[in-house]
Order: sequence, then structure tokens, then C-alpha cells
Amino acid sequence: MRVPQQLDYTLRALVALANLPADATPSAGALALSVGLPKRFVEQQMTTLTKAGIVASRRGAGGGCTLARPAEAITVLDVVRAVQGTALDIPRTSSCAVSEMWGRAALTLEEHLASVTLADLATRQAEIGCGRSAMYYI
Repeated sequence: MRVPQQLDYTLRALVALANLPADATPSAGALALSVGLPKRFVEQQMTTLTKAGIVASRRGAGGGCTLARPAEAITVLDVVRAVQGTALDIPRTSSCAVSEMWGRAALTLEEHLASVTLADLATRQAEIGCGRSAMYYI
């Protein structure tokens, strides 16, 4: 199984946003530059996350984006659902042992993702000091 790059990059951008002072409202371009992601990608994701109520954005001069709620109130599962719908896209077949197994795996994964917040990731990011990473184009 693979974690989609879109989800990974989106979480990286949100962690960077969570590590900024509360009154900071960087543009999508500035945020993209700070984490080494394509500007257009970050713009698209901020639009998606704004519609999902995870990010608040303002257009125009002095505009930018910020978290719509405290980082402690936004879980990784919230972001996963906003970006891709479900944590694990599984076949839904009734009366099938394999389908039941995938269903249990999906529940376990969702429970874990619901227990991790952007604040948790931001704190850990600050501890390890990891900044920009390798770029993969999607």
C-alpha cells in the first residue's frame, strides 16, 4: 500500500502552517516555497482545504491562508477525508472474509489517524528540524 503523494505533500504544507505564529497568513506561494512544493499544487490544496473548513483564506493584498481551527483540533483523519475521502479505499463485498479483513484494517487505520493532530505533527517537526525534502512531481 502507498500513501498518495498528494496527501503527504498536503500534510507537509499544513504542518508548516501550524508551525507559524497564529497571526501569520502566508500566501500559498510563500507556503509552497517554505516546504519546497510547487506553488500551483499548494494553491489547489488550500482551496480544497478551505472548502473542508480546515484552512481559512483571504484573497488580495495582505491576504493569505491560516488554519481555520487550532492545530490541536485538526486531525490527520480530517485532512485525509478532505483530500481523498477515505483513509483506505477498499472493496465493499458482502459475505466475503477478505472484505471484512480490509474493513477492520480501515477502521484501525482511521482510529490511529484520528488520534494524531496537526499540533502533534508540528511539535514533532520542530523537534527533528526537518525542513525541505526530496521533490516528486505529481
